Amino acid sequence: MKNLFFLLIIAALTVSFNACNKNNGTDLWREANTNYYNDSIVKNSAYTEIQTETGPLGVYKKITNNGTGTEHPIQTSKVKVLYSGTYYDKTVFDVGSSQNNTPVEFSVSSTVRGFSYALQQMVVGDKWTICIPYYLGYGASDYLDPNTYQVLVKGYSMLIFDVELVSITQYP
Repeated sequence: MKNLFFLLIIAALTVSFNACNKNNGTDLWREANTNYYNDSIVKNSAYTEIQTETGPLGVYKKITNNGTGTEHPIQTSKVKVLYSGTYYDKTVFDVGSSQNNTPVEFSVSSTVRGFSYALQQMVVGDKWTICIPYYLGYGASDYLDPNTYQVLVKGYSMLIFDVELVSITQYP
């Protein structure tokens, strides 16, 4: 009887310990995103880091088409853009305008920091694939739909956007 009681205590402690150490997948997701970013983006010669004196470090681009425009949008500009967004594993999280091929108009300042920064380096006609680390995207927390509270973008997500700057509609 004493041994049975001892075994029950050991079993209860084991279950309790395992429950405390359960990983909900966040650490694995962050690690997978970080590894992909470091191995496939940072070390891949097809991507170059967008760097200026004032820009954030960590946004990478792959140019798929050079535009003919001469002006770059600024933070307060409104632009028309064709885009779609995926996670590192190619899962689509934002179809953007890729379904109907109609540009979306928005203010450059209304996007996440990495996307806004990349747009300001583009000219009309540029088509880029941009890679944004989580800290210049939606951050460590899940980004939720304000109406339904469903997860729109997972926390710690590296974001990959295919972007075409169609026009600058407002240039203050």
